[in-house]
Amino acid sequence: MRIFLCLIMLLSSFCAAFAANTPEQAVRDAQRAIDTKNADRFEQLVDTKRIAGAATDLLLAEANKTDGQLPPMLALILSSVKDSQALTSLRNLITREIHSFVHYGVLSGNFSGKPDQSIRPDGILAPLFGDVSMGRKELHVAGPSAPNGQKQVLLPVALKDYGNGNIYPLLLRLQWDSPDWQIVEIANLLDIWNQIQAEAKAQQ
Repeated sequence: MRIFLCLIMLLSSFCAAFAANTPEQAVRDAQRAIDTKNADRFEQLVDTKRIAGAATDLLLAEANKTDGQLPPMLALILSSVKDSQALTSLRNLITREIHSFVHYGVLSGNFSGKPDQSIRPDGILAPLFGDVSMGRKELHVAGPSAPNGQKQVLLPVALKDYGNGNIYPLLLRLQWDSPDWQIVEIANLLDIWNQIQAEAKAQQ
C-alpha cells in the first residue's frame, strides 16, 4: 500500500504569473505555484494528466509484483477486471483520480505546508489517498538541463517531502510549449518506484 501511496505523493509535488522561459525557471515557478496555492498556474506548467497516465500505466503493470502492497480498495477493483475494455475504463478512472488529487493538494495548500481545512478532496476514490504524505513538498533544481529531442530537455530535480523526510532524485522531461516550458514526464519513474519499494520494505 505504501508503494502506491508514495508514488501518488511524488506525482503531487510538481506557478507564478510570469512565463517560464527556461526549464529551470519552470521548476521554480512550479514550486511558487505550490507555495501560493495557484492550481491553475501549476497545471499550465505541469502536464498532470499525462504524468498521471504514465503513473497509472506503471501501477497496473506492477500490480502483480507488489506482494499485497496495494490498497484493499484498489486490489478489489483490479480483481474485478475481466477484459480489455474494463481495463481501459479502470485506467481512465485512476488517471482522473490521480489528477484530481494533485489538483486538490495544490489548491488546498497541503503541499505548501499551509493547509486550508475548508477545501476537501472530491474524487470518488479519495480514500485511496488517505495515507499519502500531505507534508510540504519542495522542488530544487539539482543540475543543468540537457537537450533530449525536439524542443525537449531532461532536468535533474530533487524533491524533498517534509511529510516523511525523504528526498527523491527526479529526472524531469520538459517540453517547450509557448510561452512556457512544461514538465511533461518523470523520465525515471521506474527508478523512483523501486526506491519507494525499498523504503516500504525497510519499514516492515
